[in-house]
Amino acid sequence: MELVEYIRPDVVFLQPRERLTVENEADLKAVVSHHLHAGRNRMVLDLAFVPYIDSCGLGTIAQTHVNMHRAGGWLKLQNVTGHNHHLLSVTRLLAIIGTYAPERQAATA
Repeated sequence: MELVEYIRPDVVFLQPRERLTVENEADLKAVVSHHLHAGRNRMVLDLAFVPYIDSCGLGTIAQTHVNMHRAGGWLKLQNVTGHNHHLLSVTRLLAIIGTYAPERQAATA
């Protein structure tokens, strides 16, 4: 999977550059697991370059949310548009996970 990672002191940004499907879900899970084992439990999944998410991709996003929450952190989504916005809204994952708003995060810090 082509995946760009930005590691900040307080949050990890993951930006997949392709579809999130059964073919590559293991790659995303491995990256998330690596960050959790390194003690990084706050993550933003940027979907700007993800043209399609299948049911396995949705499951991976949901499991990442659960894993981050269990580790005392959070997962937020960013740049959720088009079909992905519709899919995540219909499944209620968007409402459960939420979107990353840097200005709001800074205001609460």
